[in-house]
Amino acid sequence: MILLAALLVARTCGSHGQEVSREEAIEIATNEADFTPCTEVGCVITRAVNRGIPTRLVWIVGLAESLDEDGRPVRFANFLVDARTGEITRA
Repeated sequence: MILLAALLVARTCGSHGQEVSREEAIEIATNEADFTPCTEVGCVITRAVNRGIPTRLVWIVGLAESLDEDGRPVRFANFLVDARTGEITRA
């Protein structure tokens, strides 16, 4: 029982708490893009990664305006969205 309590405390104290969800990061990036991403599979790609020292969680959001016949983006933009603040740290 004590071991379980210690594990629970360690996990909650050690986590930074992701405040910006994947969907919110996509919305933030879409609002920054100068085009509307297409709705096909592969037009919106996301990944949560830790960056920097000390590490900070960011969402990498890739948006494509359209895809060619091979499924590759024709026009695209990538955004880094800070998972704590929702700020675009790089476009």
